[in-house]
Amino acid sequence: MFEAVIDYIARTNLFNFIIFAGIIIYLFIKLDVIGKLNSGAKDVVDKIDKSETAKDESEIKLKTIEESVANLEKEVEGIIKQSEANAEVVGGQILAGADKSAENIKANALKLIENKTGVLKNDIMRRASLASVEVAKGQIIKELENNDVLHNRLIDESIEAMNGVDL
Repeated sequence: MFEAVIDYIARTNLFNFIIFAGIIIYLFIKLDVIGKLNSGAKDVVDKIDKSETAKDESEIKLKTIEESVANLEKEVEGIIKQSEANAEVVGGQILAGADKSAENIKANALKLIENKTGVLKNDIMRRASLASVEVAKGQIIKELENNDVLHNRLIDESIEAMNGVDL
């Protein structure tokens, strides 16, 4: 019977299958396929754990950012209100300064007008005086030309005045 089983195995492909299965089992054991599959599975589990940890950290960061963004709107409103208040204060200071400057300019302009008026009055008086002197000079010359007695008397008085002066 043992011979019949061996004969049957030899005639069929079962012998080839047993040899092929033996080689596969040998390689399976030699290459440690189960260990490599377990190692690969462990790596996948580790990566999944790392991914979950990263996800948890990201969610925490997201919550922190959302909280800060929620307060950001209030902070921006506060900054805008403070800026408006500062702008009003600065604007008031600028207007006050402009009013003072306008008053100073007006006062300086009035002083300048007074000074120019005084200078013009003095110039007019000087011109009027010079014109009066010229008119008087012309009148005196005319009188002296027309009146020889007056002319001679003026010459005599001038000589006497020069004699009284010590040089």
